[in-house]
Amino acid sequence: MQTAAYSASIILWIFLIFLLVSVISIAAMLISLAKRGDERRKEILSRACCNTFYITVGMLALEFIYGVYKSIALGKSMEGQNPFVLLVVISMVYAVNLAIFKKKYGD
Repeated sequence: MQTAAYSASIILWIFLIFLLVSVISIAAMLISLAKRGDERRKEILSRACCNTFYITVGMLALEFIYGVYKSIALGKSMEGQNPFVLLVVISMVYAVNLAIFKKKYGD
């Protein structure tokens, strides 16, 4: 009985840590977008934003196609996306793109 409570406690802590990392990632994305800088910084941000946008549109298109397939082939209704999960994915993709372009162009 004690191991079940211990397992639940570990899962809760993992969830809380993931939630904290997600919120920090979202906040870092918004802060980095709000900072002013020179032309090189603007170029880095615009490339990271552009790539993040393309990946987000692709992800949403694939999810839409899967939803249509699920509704036609399997007879299940299309479900919406959780907005928090979408925001976390976008912020993580943006953070990776920003790190890549900062390393490539040096900021």
